[in-house]
Amino acid sequence: MTTPLNARIHIGDAGQVLAAVPHLLGFTPSDSLVLLGLHATGDAGAFGLTLRMDLPPPEHRRALTEYLSTGPPVRRGITGAIVVLVGTGPGDPRPQEEDAAEEGQLPQPELVAMLREGFAEAGIDVLHELWAPRIEAGARWRCYDDPACRGRIPDPKRTVLGAAMAASGSVTFDSREELQRLVAPESERIRARWAARLAAMIEDGEQARREGGGVHRDVEVALAGIRRTAAGEALTEDDQLRILLALSDHRVRDLCLGLAAGEWARPAEQLWLSLVRKAPEPEVAEVAALLAFSAYLRGEGAMASVALERVESSRPEHVLGCLLRRALDSGISPTEIAEIAKDTMTDARLMIEAEES
Repeated sequence: MTTPLNARIHIGDAGQVLAAVPHLLGFTPSDSLVLLGLHATGDAGAFGLTLRMDLPPPEHRRALTEYLSTGPPVRRGITGAIVVLVGTGPGDPRPQEEDAAEEGQLPQPELVAMLREGFAEAGIDVLHELWAPRIEAGARWRCYDDPACRGRIPDPKRTVLGAAMAASGSVTFDSREELQRLVAPESERIRARWAARLAAMIEDGEQARREGGGVHRDVEVALAGIRRTAAGEALTEDDQLRILLALSDHRVRDLCLGLAAGEWARPAEQLWLSLVRKAPEPEVAEVAALLAFSAYLRGEGAMASVALERVESSRPEHVLGCLLRRALDSGISPTEIAEIAKDTMTDARLMIEAEES
């Protein structure tokens, strides 16, 4: 994820960098390895990539190092990196509390050494190697390579980046679990009722209507829902069910991908998020994939990831979901994935035109 609104952070100010991590991820991490990839120039640089992983057990350190030193950072042309460890992770007996983390006792030193070596081989300068027990105002932080390099984290909400995020309307969640709850099923009772109603709609001829050439009407159903959402109009349950049914046609879904890059992006994502929380399986997969794509295009990798988890739990073989997961894991930029989406939309239009001819 790139830094929003061109907010500036000096690379030399490690406390400010740590305070920026929750905003760059979209949530406050715990027991995590966070890699901040930069296009660095002197003591400043542009954030070009932000990756977070759970701190690995000892037997997985080497594989994680190989992934980070040969994968997304290299593919994105990263020239500098800041390595941030939060907490301790499995298999490390070192204490997590900052007062107990004396010189030589910082967690996961073997992993940090592996990363340093791997990035050196890849030609990526490691600008900082930082540790904090947690990222919050007043927490102590330490450097791995310099015992004198230490300090306290400023309040993340009161930093320049925090203010920029608030002004832009973006939300930084307190944890990844809070972010997951945002896309979690709202009610099993509602999902069961919607599943029964969708089945009845198909039996009543809705499916036959679509197969008979009504794809344009289905596109209009989806677009009308987005326009009404933008206008602040409430959608009835029938409205939402018709939109879900329309999106079950992959051509309609693929055409809706284009909305993520235009003036309707925000209301479309708002609608997808609302439907993800109510939709039953397997219909949830289509709308969750649209939510993931929209978040991905905005650089919100964390939201994209939790939305993809809904796709994967419902339909592991889902083609669009698999494509987005590979893109996310490979570090493909939002610009590149937008180009792929254009091809998908073109294919959808061609299929519709072929059906009508």
